[in-house]
Amino acid sequence: MLILDNISLRLGNFSLNNFSLKTEQGEYLVLLGPTGTGKTVLLETIAGLHRPSEGTIFLAGQDITRMAPEQRRLGVVYQEYALFPHLNVADNIGFGLRVQGLRSEKIRREVTEMAAFLGIDQLLQRLPETLSGGEQQRVALARALVLRPRILLLDEPLSALDRMTRERFLEELKQMHRKLGITILHITHDLGEACYLAERIAVLRNGVLLQTASPNRIMARPKNRFVAELVGHRNFLRARVIENGLAEISGLAGSSPALADPPDREQEVDILLPEWQISIGESREGGWWQGPARITGLSHNERELRLYLELPNTTVLQTTLSRREQEGAAPVHQGEMVLTTLHGTKLHWLPVEEKTC
Repeated sequence: MLILDNISLRLGNFSLNNFSLKTEQGEYLVLLGPTGTGKTVLLETIAGLHRPSEGTIFLAGQDITRMAPEQRRLGVVYQEYALFPHLNVADNIGFGLRVQGLRSEKIRREVTEMAAFLGIDQLLQRLPETLSGGEQQRVALARALVLRPRILLLDEPLSALDRMTRERFLEELKQMHRKLGITILHITHDLGEACYLAERIAVLRNGVLLQTASPNRIMARPKNRFVAELVGHRNFLRARVIENGLAEISGLAGSSPALADPPDREQEVDILLPEWQISIGESREGGWWQGPARITGLSHNERELRLYLELPNTTVLQTTLSRREQEGAAPVHQGEMVLTTLHGTKLHWLPVEEKTC
């Protein structure tokens, strides 16, 4: 549906260089990356607010690279909502239809239907200043959808909402996409938001596309350490590939984890170790390493206890104990040594980079 082919663009200190991306018809694609990485610039380039110096943008097979924004038939919802304060909800939703020259009766019918679809038909005569954040967001969404866009572009649409409203709106977005089948390109810095909504996630860093895959694939098989840390992985073990797909970790006597699709022998790698593959306390069978680790830190919240474990080679790993796991177990204290077992087969590894974030 949407193809960005080798797009290059420079705005101040920011640049896109030979950037390519493709969406599938009707999919929910989330662009995930930290603040300042160029997600909004990319969205505005698709919308026609910035013109690339090189490359082509195709929409439904049509070259729209130099097409005016209003001719692209794209719906855009910004983080700030951008509602007209002097217009009531009905007039805000119908604004684009009036610009298109539709008759008043047609506009009224389209606005009423879209407002009912999004559950805001009771708000049509109110001004934006009287609405909650969630209500304003629905009005902005209705204003975009009533134009029947070929693609809906969402720029951090949930960041200004309180937690309860945000959780409710997440579900509403998912249901709306399922009912309408519209292609959605959604940008965010929030991992939970991306994983809940996306059929695919595209990870961006400083205008560079690092990896595009399903949420499960991104979580289980990040392409590099930046992606791994962005999606929440905290545990990395520097290792050297030895033989038969095994790795050797300096300072961990007897350790020989098996790697998935191992690289060449003698290559250095960072092994990714999910928290659930770390256990403490009684001796466990099936681990590829078992030995003492020192608890160097503890942090609590209402759901779990986080432990920081220093291995004999000074690597610090993190793991958690749920409230249920803590019940009946001996309490742990900072500074004590605990028996630690590292589990897992066919572990995912990452190339060693000179500089990581």
